[in-house]
Amino acid sequence: MAPPKTTFVVHTLLVFILFTTLAKAAYNVLDFGAKADGQTDSAKAFLAAWSAACSSTSPATVHVPSGRFLLNRVAFQGPCKNSKINFRMFGTLVAPSYTVIGTSNQWILFNQVDGLSINGGILDGQGTRLWACKLAGKNCPLGAASIVFTKSKNLLINGLTSINSELAHMVINGCEGVTMQNIKISATDVSPNTDGIHVQMSNNIAITQSTIKTGDDCISIGPGMVNLWIEGVICGPGHGISQSSLQCGGLRRKIRRKDRLTKAFQAAWAVVCRSTKPATIRVPRGRFLLNRIAFKGPCKNTKINFRIYGTLVAPSYNVIGTANQWIWFYKVEGLSIYGGVLDGQGTNLYACKLARKRCPGGAASVMFFGMKNLLISGLTSINSELAHIVINYCNGVRMSSIKITAPDESPNTDGIHFQMSKGITITKSNIKTGDDCISIGPGMVNLWVEGVFCGPGHGISIGSLGKVVDEPGVQNITVRSVTFSGTQNGLRIKTWGRHSKGFVKGVVFEHAVMQNVRYPVVIDQNYCPTMKNCPGQHSGIKISDVRYNNIRGTSATEVAVKFDCSQRNPCRGIVLQDVKLTYKNKPALSSCKHAVGKVKGVVSPPSCL
Repeated sequence: MAPPKTTFVVHTLLVFILFTTLAKAAYNVLDFGAKADGQTDSAKAFLAAWSAACSSTSPATVHVPSGRFLLNRVAFQGPCKNSKINFRMFGTLVAPSYTVIGTSNQWILFNQVDGLSINGGILDGQGTRLWACKLAGKNCPLGAASIVFTKSKNLLINGLTSINSELAHMVINGCEGVTMQNIKISATDVSPNTDGIHVQMSNNIAITQSTIKTGDDCISIGPGMVNLWIEGVICGPGHGISQSSLQCGGLRRKIRRKDRLTKAFQAAWAVVCRSTKPATIRVPRGRFLLNRIAFKGPCKNTKINFRIYGTLVAPSYNVIGTANQWIWFYKVEGLSIYGGVLDGQGTNLYACKLARKRCPGGAASVMFFGMKNLLISGLTSINSELAHIVINYCNGVRMSSIKITAPDESPNTDGIHFQMSKGITITKSNIKTGDDCISIGPGMVNLWVEGVFCGPGHGISIGSLGKVVDEPGVQNITVRSVTFSGTQNGLRIKTWGRHSKGFVKGVVFEHAVMQNVRYPVVIDQNYCPTMKNCPGQHSGIKISDVRYNNIRGTSATEVAVKFDCSQRNPCRGIVLQDVKLTYKNKPALSSCKHAVGKVKGVVSPPSCL
């Protein structure tokens, strides 16, 4: 399979353009009257050098030698006649006092330039006096960003240092194709509103191998950002990397961290879902706190990759405990999820329930609804509040190398729950939880389970079925090469003891190993946990054509095989073949009610069919 053509990182999305400029014409700012004394305003000299480079029809370089150059507010305007201008700086550009530029939006502006490279140099915003003014609560101007790029294309900013900016150090606004590398930004941790790099309304931006120390966000990501790649950045001190503040009615309002990240994920999803080409959302290493979130389709392409290297962290059960799910994927075709950890943080809810306090039901960690051609590989889920993974109304799902972990006393934490779906496979997975490792609900057709380790937990269960009258049946289920260790059940079919029109047929359980399992083989058609609306009734679920082949190991109770079927609808077509289950190194027992079938090969405990 060819690699995806577009990649998106959480707050972000990548395609970056790296180019090298080979200048043929050089314009030294000293030749245009600039003074490297740090006192003489050299803005006019810089603009004259820029005008010459911009007017050149061949690649050109503006050369800034060593020294300190005082510049008043300056704007380097395009469009230019060539798309290879190199701004080569060996010296330091020094801003005037905040009383001169503090009411401006920016100190240095590049506007509508294509193919600009800036290499080296230092920008000294001299913002310390303005910060002191603000911190003293005096009436001060807002300040100016040190350098702003607007409506520009194919920019390379390499090795640029910015110190003590009055406001944001570097701003990218309305640009396309910007590579920033080896950037160094420095301001004190008490410098107000000094974002390191602010990006917004731009496309295809890369920021790599940079160090940012400042008093506000190291990198802030504003509205309209598409394809942003951030890698190898050291941040601190500062406020981290943030989906930026909102502007609402002229008032600046910070989004709470979990909401900020949730909106960042949603923004990334919106872009990949709209893309007509294969696309990837990349979640880097780290822990990302997400509120309840929905990734909705249909999308314009059927090859979306969600590649997760970090951990997604759920909020408290007080926040999402009354929801059906924490993360929701809805009607997406061709989604692939690789790796990652989902931390449901359910332990506090478990404690609440076990203490019999008044608690919400909890949320499933991730639910897939109405999906087609879904691949989930290498995903880990820990401590879900409720079920870890739910597959509902899906068609064509492949799950492999899944790891699920929750304590054995965690209530209602099914590992994977399937229902109303078809064409599902789950292989090579490890599930340790407090309820069913895999639960198979109504409407499941063509399910293949292979190479799954279960324990602790309640085993692999078809059911409970028959809770409602008009319930679709379950058929063509294969569970093979599975191991159960210390579980409550092994292979179980469970139905409510009351009227229903459902059925179970075409089930194969084979090559299963039981290690001290309380009830290795179970059919229970008299399930009535609340003893309401079912005592004295008979299950309407019709169970037929169920085969047990090569089931071996140890039972923790004397009755290792128990078929407790419906009196009104007996189990039919049960086949036991090559079964060997022991209890305390002795043959176990079997128990049958209303079960009809046959035996093949050697079966122990002796069949009661």
